Amino acid sequence: MMRPPIRVFLAVLAAAILLSSCASIQRAQDQGRVGRIAELINSGEAGKLAAMSGVPFLLDQEIIPLRDDIAGFWKDVVKAGFRVEGPALEKGSPVTADSYRAFADTLEAKAFFSRYVKKGARVLELSTSGGRTIILLVRDTLFSRTLYGFKGPF
Repeated sequence: MMRPPIRVFLAVLAAAILLSSCASIQRAQDQGRVGRIAELINSGEAGKLAAMSGVPFLLDQEIIPLRDDIAGFWKDVVKAGFRVEGPALEKGSPVTADSYRAFADTLEAKAFFSRYVKKGARVLELSTSGGRTIILLVRDTLFSRTLYGFKGPF
C-alpha cells in the first residue's frame, strides 16, 4: 500500500487551514472598518468622514446628492456630540441584490444600490455599548475606503 508523500499531506493541510480562516479574516477586516469609522466619529473628524463618503450618499433612506450636504451632515453629527461607544461588529456581508433593504425597502434605496454602490462593497451592522444599532455601507480598495451609507442609530 502506497502512502502519499509528506509534501502532499502538508499542502492539503495548509490549504484546509487557509480556507477555514477566510471567514475569520473577513470578520477581522470588517471589525477594523467599524472601529476606524467609529474612531473618526468619536474624535470629531468630520472632514475625514466627508472625504471618505461617496457622492451621492445614502443616509437612512434618503439620498444626499451633493458633497457639500454630505460634509454638512458629518459636521452636524460632530457638532451634536454624537459618539459610537463600544462599537462591535454584529454582522458583515457582501452587497447582494437585496442589501438595499437594510436601509429601506424602497425603490429609491434599490436604485441607489444598483447605480452607485460598487462591486466589493459590504454592509456592516454594528452594535454600540448602549444597545443601539448602526448600519454602514463600505467599500475598501487597496488604497482607499469609501463610505456609501450610514443608517442609525436605532
